[in-house]
Amino acid sequence: MENQQLNALRDQINIVDEKLVQLLEQRFAIVKEVGMVKQAAKLPIRDEKREQAVLNRLGGQVTDQSLKPAIQAIFQTIMDEAKKLE
Repeated sequence: MENQQLNALRDQINIVDEKLVQLLEQRFAIVKEVGMVKQAAKLPIRDEKREQAVLNRLGGQVTDQSLKPAIQAIFQTIMDEAKKLE
């Protein structure tokens, strides 16, 4: 019985992971466009104010506050990887 429940939960995680991959691919495609715009305008890749605003905005959307540090850390990593693509 325990294995069935565990497998069902893992199946749910797999579905969420697949959605996350799709969304990350979509986000990074947009990031590449942002990079081209920044390059054309001779703007720096890093914008610390924008990064902090994103983290603050997303942190404000977290309903389970115990998850806020983890979610913000994940988004910081996403933004760090995005800068590499820009």
